[in-house]
Amino acid sequence: MDFLQRFTERERERLLSVAQVVEVSRGQTLLRRGEPGGDLYRVEDGQLEVTDTRSQPLIVLQVFGKGSMVGEMSFLDESPRSADVRTTEGAVCQRWERRLLMKVFQEEPSLGARFYEMVARMLSERVRDQTIMSSAGKGRTAATRGSERAEALGRAEGDKVRARFMEVEALLKRDRGLARQGALTALANLQASLLDGEQRLSHLDRMEFGSTVAREIHPYLVRSRLGGLAIERASGHSCDPATMHHILANKPEGDGDIGKFIDEWLLGLPTSIGLRERQAAAVRLINEAFPGEAAVRVLLVNPSASTLLRDLHPYLQRIRGEVLCVDGSAEALALVDTQRPERLRDLRVKLVQEDLGAVCLGNARSRFPPQDILVIDSLLDYVPERLGVALLGWAAGQMAPAGKVIATALGDAPDDPVFRHLLGWPVVRRTVAGLGGLLDGAGLLDARVQETKSCGLVATGRSPVPGVG
Repeated sequence: MDFLQRFTERERERLLSVAQVVEVSRGQTLLRRGEPGGDLYRVEDGQLEVTDTRSQPLIVLQVFGKGSMVGEMSFLDESPRSADVRTTEGAVCQRWERRLLMKVFQEEPSLGARFYEMVARMLSERVRDQTIMSSAGKGRTAATRGSERAEALGRAEGDKVRARFMEVEALLKRDRGLARQGALTALANLQASLLDGEQRLSHLDRMEFGSTVAREIHPYLVRSRLGGLAIERASGHSCDPATMHHILANKPEGDGDIGKFIDEWLLGLPTSIGLRERQAAAVRLINEAFPGEAAVRVLLVNPSASTLLRDLHPYLQRIRGEVLCVDGSAEALALVDTQRPERLRDLRVKLVQEDLGAVCLGNARSRFPPQDILVIDSLLDYVPERLGVALLGWAAGQMAPAGKVIATALGDAPDDPVFRHLLGWPVVRRTVAGLGGLLDGAGLLDARVQETKSCGLVATGRSPVPGVG
């Protein structure tokens, strides 16, 4: 998708108002490896090639066409350029100076938050996959042939899955149990093929392979409840309240038996299990953090479509104080409002709509009193390391003395290609050490990370400055 098409018309106009037009002549190098980074480019016309000039002959690593962005990683962390970028036939680009963009974002925090969100989504797959240099050794002609082979492999895999499901539909008339087993076996084989593609194919080829498979079996995927929610909704990820609510409820639904079989499979994948397990672990940690007799202030950021509050209900009955539920989605807050626990005598529950992108940037417009417990649920699934540290740093600044921060994340899992390719749901996968490093980077003390049996991660840390809220 063209990067600018992710924004509203007004947002596009504002971004374009501070962009400069850059014409890149034939054979000219736009960016050089090792040079200072920061500025961001979008291809308006023509093509740009990412090259490895350390090899002779020169190797083309990746080709960017119209609408593509170049330089996102260096824009985020101002690191030196990691590769050369040139054009062979000429190109026209828009250039955003980092300095000017940051000034715009200071004036319009909501635009800045949305911009970083879009950049984070584009980079989320690159965070867990190999860097662009992993495809070194493949020239442009070889890359083109590789993509064609990857597309052909994807079509063949799609044909195989569709044929198997036709057999399952015929078998349903005779034996539902055998039909279910046949469907689950076909889906397990599909997952194995996607994972094999991740291991054998280059970055570009695995993307082509995965997207082709997804297109080929789309009519079946959308028959499942989770598939329909993730694929057809504009925000098909765990921040989407309906999608997350369905995963946590763990009750397969779908259009007919085939849809239910696929939904059962999706809900039984390690990532779905990890999402449920990490919520259960977070609930336990929140309960353990409740003080004995003193009043408590709890801030829940992006609280998993009301289910987190619901699961806390047995423990909330014995405490007094205030619980704030903060979410960027009015839909999510409405779900919290309709499904929140019945009124509690000594505990107030308040709903606050806040731009979560602004929260990640530390530019939240809302001001909160010092919190005893602050829970960041799911947001770390969608931000790169730098923004993760900024988000946790914001959390540290909201804490009362000895207050506790609890944050959820996802570790690596073999079903990542299913979520990324088939459901269009890329997430940032973290290691235990990496997640602990985010808390340390934010200045939180006593950072600890718990792993669930599946891929769920829950981290805790406490207020870095005793006596300062």
